[in-house]
Amino acid sequence: MNRKIIGCLMLALLSGCTASVGNNFDDAQLANIHYDVTTKKDLIALFGAPSSDTPFPQGQSILMWTWSQAKTGSTTEGRTLTVRLQNDKVKTYTVSKT
Repeated sequence: MNRKIIGCLMLALLSGCTASVGNNFDDAQLANIHYDVTTKKDLIALFGAPSSDTPFPQGQSILMWTWSQAKTGSTTEGRTLTVRLQNDKVKTYTVSKT
């Protein structure tokens, strides 16, 4: 094979490489989160197991779902859903993107 063909093949392979960590979540599912109603069990049914589950005193906990993807030759993108629970019910949540 000549160098031009090999170069094109290498470029095609590199431009298509991606690596992901975590599970990307569907923004449409965010509409199913209701303050003081949605439980931890409900969240897991919507988004799967959280990336982290941190308990705090007085019945509070923070759940996080994190996803990131790196593509060869471009920047990394990511998203995090952070939910604060009080007595197993949603008190607040935020979605951040990078």
